Amino acid sequence: MAAPRARSRSWIAALIAASALLALPFGRSDRAFWPLEYAYALWNLNHPLLWLPLAAALAALIASLTPLPTPRRGTLLTLLGALGTVSGAAWLVASGTPFGFGALLGLAALVVVTGHGLSASGRVHGDAFIASSILFAALFVLLFILYPLFTVLREAVVIDGGFTLAKVRKTLTSPLFLLVENPYTPLSEARMVALATAASALLAGLWTARTRPGPFRVALAASAGGVLGLLAGLTIWARGALPTSLLVAAIVAPTSTLIGLAFALLGQRSRSRLIRRALGVVGLLPIITPPFVLAFAMIFLFGRRGLVTHQLLDLSTNAIFGVIGVSLAQILAYSPIAYLVLRGTVESLDPALEEAAHTLGAGRWHLFRTVTWPLLKPGLAAAFLLTVIESLADFGNPIILGGDRGYLATEVFLALTGRYDPHEAAVYGTVLLFLVLTLFFIQRAWLGRTSFITVTGRPTSGRFTPLPPLLEGALQAVFLAWAALVFALYGAVIFGSFVKLWGVDNTFTLQHYQAFVQVGLPVVLYTARVAAISAVLATLVGFIIAYLISRQRFLGRGLVEFGSMLSFATPGTVMGVAYILAFNTGPWLLTATQTILVLALVFRNMPVAIRSTIAGLAQIDPSLDEASTTLRASSSTTLRRVLFPLLVAPLLAGVIFAFVRGMTAISQVIFLVSPGNLLATVLLLGWVEYGNLGRAAAMGTVLIVSMLLVILLLLRLTRGVGVREIGGVP
Repeated sequence: MAAPRARSRSWIAALIAASALLALPFGRSDRAFWPLEYAYALWNLNHPLLWLPLAAALAALIASLTPLPTPRRGTLLTLLGALGTVSGAAWLVASGTPFGFGALLGLAALVVVTGHGLSASGRVHGDAFIASSILFAALFVLLFILYPLFTVLREAVVIDGGFTLAKVRKTLTSPLFLLVENPYTPLSEARMVALATAASALLAGLWTARTRPGPFRVALAASAGGVLGLLAGLTIWARGALPTSLLVAAIVAPTSTLIGLAFALLGQRSRSRLIRRALGVVGLLPIITPPFVLAFAMIFLFGRRGLVTHQLLDLSTNAIFGVIGVSLAQILAYSPIAYLVLRGTVESLDPALEEAAHTLGAGRWHLFRTVTWPLLKPGLAAAFLLTVIESLADFGNPIILGGDRGYLATEVFLALTGRYDPHEAAVYGTVLLFLVLTLFFIQRAWLGRTSFITVTGRPTSGRFTPLPPLLEGALQAVFLAWAALVFALYGAVIFGSFVKLWGVDNTFTLQHYQAFVQVGLPVVLYTARVAAISAVLATLVGFIIAYLISRQRFLGRGLVEFGSMLSFATPGTVMGVAYILAFNTGPWLLTATQTILVLALVFRNMPVAIRSTIAGLAQIDPSLDEASTTLRASSSTTLRRVLFPLLVAPLLAGVIFAFVRGMTAISQVIFLVSPGNLLATVLLLGWVEYGNLGRAAAMGTVLIVSMLLVILLLLRLTRGVGVREIGGVP
């Protein structure tokens, strides 16, 4: 039954391709898609390469209606669809003409023709929907993730059409990037870095030599220690964007990870029900808050006219501006993210393991150190890596609280928009990407192939061992101090939105909200539209890719999986520069349009939908898919009528996450906004930079409250749908 189905639908795709190539413009003259301009229609151009897509579409239409054997027809459709797609894309690239609706619809239909051919010929084990989805997934990953990152690498070393390392060398030796010896200080920073390197190498070598290994191992350990000492010395004593960003990340990542672990342990094992419930609120804070709101809230409390510094301590200081302020703001923002990552790890532990250790006489401290702590290793690595990525890519907090220090993320922005040097911005972006990927592979090597499985098919029993009273008391004190500071900062934002001028004139006023309604509300509504569109698309694309990764086996599956997750591991600043460089000229011209904002958010948030769907699919027996196929249902029908209803809850959770992240995104979209496509966080950041703190506080308050209401509403809808759907499954 598969062959007739492929035949009947392949001619429809071929007809759509031919009609689009004939009736719609193949290219555009500028960024505008509307009105439709026929200056670049096929019948107005005589280039032979451009006529190949139309010829291939017409030939595929004829082949679809010709009574050929199914494998032969499939091979012919594969060749014709691939020929038409490649030739059309090649003409766009060679001519530099931006794609039009004719190219978009026509080439997409030709990809579908290719999918029908691969399915009918047996080269893909699946129907036409599966084959076409594989092709589209590969094209999406290639065009919107791998190609933009490639352009960053290319822009760093290709200048005026020639390969050169001059810009890389100039940027990496610039004091803005790294300054080891500061001539204006009495201390010799270079000597201190050298001493730190030598001391670290000596200690590492002596520590390894105590077990009397071979000389090669001692030398290797000493070399590794020297590298770590060099990095530590540069981070402490050197100046510039690189050491400053590394210093902040070195402070923020372990601190946020440990605080997140403390919160996760409290949420699972605290004797206080109030603490466990309060931690649920903590998990929402980083999601609903724009990433730099706490930064300018700190100015309200700890700035020159701050409540704590000026009014309580009678100080007028700028101490909050610099590494201290940026680190504190990031710790407050990213500790809940680490908590969300580690909460699942802590909850997945098997209490039977701890009961066995306790039965064998292990004390609580020994049990925690030898049983619980090792099993937390994967979650700790994931939380540490995520907070490092977030810290290095953070743009809003350093631009507000950075003071006189440079940061990698801000230097990327300043190089592109301030110094108008895309090559320098690409070098900074390459450094950021290299740092993150290096940490990613170090994490993989650290975890190795060790098994951390604690959840098996056998039912578990028992209760988790409570935390030692002293440890629980210390963790509760940390949580209460953290919560008091965070809520004081949120209170400062709300209070600042209702006074004329914080610290100077605390008279109650609504003028900031009036200004927000006039200027900010249209931008917020536009942002909500962009975020909603991108959230739905990110969830649907993630759903399809997750299904292909989990349920299908095909050539290039690992590349699609790695590429689709790479956008989440890549710092948002790098992806923003990558989209500017990749889609600013040539056939893929998309800058200064709403489309590029939607695409950036789609492929930034898509990995979350992929992972949540994969987790949901892991709980669904594949026999349901097989039963649907046995009953002659197509893969699209199986997805729509079998799997989708069972995955409504995780998919809605993905929509919630993608929508809220779209509303609060800054590091990536700061490069992509334009006068007609301004987003709320960019406007909010501009108000903070120009000193309109009251107006910024009003917008921040509206965003936080509205996001909280949206999340609570959608979570309630998620629970209702989840109960109904699960209740309908036998």
